Amino acid sequence: MAKKFSLKSLLPQSRLPMWPLLAVSCAIFIGAPAGAASDGEDVFDAITSGLSPGSLRPGPSDRPNHPVNRVPVSLTAAFSTSYTQNPSVVAALKNLDIAKAQVRTAGARPNPQFAMQYGFGTPYTEAIAGNTQQIGANQLVEMGGKRASRLRYARANYVLSEYQLADLRYDVRSAVRKGYAELAAAEANIELVENQRALVQRLSHLAEAKYKAGKCEEVEVLQAKLAVDQFETLRNSSYARLRQASIELDYLLGYNPNLDLDVEDNGLFKLSTKRTELVPPPDQPMPDLQYLLDQAFADRADLKSARQQVVTTTSAIRLAKAQAIPDVLVGSGYVFSTYKKSAHVRQQDGAYLNINVDLPIFYRHQGEIAAAKAANKQAQDQAAAMVSRVEVDVRAAYAKLAAARVNIAQYQKNLIPLALNVVRKAQDSYENDKSDLGSAIVAQQQFQNTFSSYFDTVVSYQNSWADLETAIGKKIDF
Repeated sequence: MAKKFSLKSLLPQSRLPMWPLLAVSCAIFIGAPAGAASDGEDVFDAITSGLSPGSLRPGPSDRPNHPVNRVPVSLTAAFSTSYTQNPSVVAALKNLDIAKAQVRTAGARPNPQFAMQYGFGTPYTEAIAGNTQQIGANQLVEMGGKRASRLRYARANYVLSEYQLADLRYDVRSAVRKGYAELAAAEANIELVENQRALVQRLSHLAEAKYKAGKCEEVEVLQAKLAVDQFETLRNSSYARLRQASIELDYLLGYNPNLDLDVEDNGLFKLSTKRTELVPPPDQPMPDLQYLLDQAFADRADLKSARQQVVTTTSAIRLAKAQAIPDVLVGSGYVFSTYKKSAHVRQQDGAYLNINVDLPIFYRHQGEIAAAKAANKQAQDQAAAMVSRVEVDVRAAYAKLAAARVNIAQYQKNLIPLALNVVRKAQDSYENDKSDLGSAIVAQQQFQNTFSSYFDTVVSYQNSWADLETAIGKKIDF
């Protein structure tokens, strides 16, 4: 059974600088808040028990039908699995087999031809042969370096297939990281919704008690029941989100869609100084933008693919020009004929040599040459455009990452502590008969919305990190 994913592992734990809050490169992370919740108080405990006495965690019987035994998967394992089992990658791997076979085909030499001719007839005169037999062989001699040109083109195409596969794998890697982050966020959101729903249920019970004691109007009881029903709907939606996230990740990993996955790297979601291959150290500064640009121009697979396409189409031009040079068919063999002289049938032996050459009078492969040149020019333009695209992608991903960093800081320093403070005061006021239930429910809903938006922001950060790694074409080392 998979280890239960805990919201506690995602919530702020201690006071840390802001860069660590943005440096996590796995799925979900939460660093430490500043402000109201930075005094050592655990926000998770505040959610689950700090607002009211007793445990607020619902039991198994209080949960909707959902998988209990979920299969844990780490982000590292997910990456590794996707490189070989992702459906798109599996299909693309066949392209390498095809390209390899094409290299072998391109290097093949024309087979010699066996030729035999046998004539039927009756010897007639000395001048007219009767039966004629001919045995020989023909060999096509390729001219103009056709074989070398074919090999050059096929090998260039094989390298192109390798770059295209590498590019696809990194796209899949990015999708896996995003899918993993979404799954982690879905798990965290369920934890939040379950506990918030339990709190609203308690408020509902309290409202009923107050109504029976004559301390409030019936409308407060109805408001409480409405809030409970609303959280029930939100709860169902949360489990649907979890299932959808698992299905999407199943596909990316080439798994059966009925397999329910569970994020395994819970410890990685706590921001700490612990070094892992997934989480940068908290004291690591933001990567230098120019360094990332240099890495992208050197390592990005789709840029290599675009440049290799220029090489491939250049080889295609050479091949087209070579095709315009006529080949020579050379043949030789033995021939003998029978003829009638006087009353006797005689035989005459001999040998022959034939040479056949196409005369390039009407067509000299002008169309193939023109098409190859146009494809080459197109490849050059696409490679130039890709250079610009790479810089745009890196700068855009970098800016998006910086924006997510600011938003996370805003949530941790201001919004989350404020929402926590509001919900506490609102519940205390209602419990002490200083305010009505509506204020407590609104505060509870605001708290829920704040944390839900926070999870979305963290996912956005993770997506930005994935986009940045995709933009440079390699994992960001730290």
